[in-house]
Amino acid sequence: MTNHFGVKVIDRNRGLKLTREKYAVVSNKNSLSKFSQDIYADEEGKIYSDEWCAKQFWDCLKNYDLNMEYFSLLNNDEFNIEINKFIESNKCFVEVFDLNSYDQKPGYYLMILDEYCQVYIGTTDDIKKRVRQHWSNSKRFDRLLFPMGAVNSSIIAFDSFRSLDTTRIFAYTTKITFNEEDKFINEFSAKFVCNRIAGGKITHGLLQAITMMKKRKLD
Repeated sequence: MTNHFGVKVIDRNRGLKLTREKYAVVSNKNSLSKFSQDIYADEEGKIYSDEWCAKQFWDCLKNYDLNMEYFSLLNNDEFNIEINKFIESNKCFVEVFDLNSYDQKPGYYLMILDEYCQVYIGTTDDIKKRVRQHWSNSKRFDRLLFPMGAVNSSIIAFDSFRSLDTTRIFAYTTKITFNEEDKFINEFSAKFVCNRIAGGKITHGLLQAITMMKKRKLD
């Protein structure tokens, strides 16, 4: 096991850093609502067809490659200027060196992926637990593209990155969560933000999430 920000992280077959080889793990199980398209192997829409799985796999890898090319064109100095400006404007955020200090503490968190010039802003009632969930979770195969089929515009899901991709963390402890999440997200240029949706509570499932969706031009 590896120690990262004061906590132990475990390789759960996806590695501790994002790689193309372990990015898209094929699964024919539907984790979404049934769509009208003929992409299923059963009438209930619980199992995807082999043809759909094969197409989804290659679409996901193409989207991965497009995102990697996009990241490679970003300017690291400009990225750091925006981070420094954000921290200077929001002194409530302090750098985290040991996540154990944030056990069961509510608030906002800023996770930084320096290698990719990307940030992720979130809010939670337990900062330590939520950060660790990001590191241990993986996006379902049918959710890698958002929305489905958006090869040229889908942002890589933050939970596809692994624990060691996170190089810096800042946190703001407060019991008043969600109110400022979107404000914090919008203080960064969109090109540096890997949040897939706008900030705020999602109370109406996938349809609401789609209305809050962010995308980027990758081709």
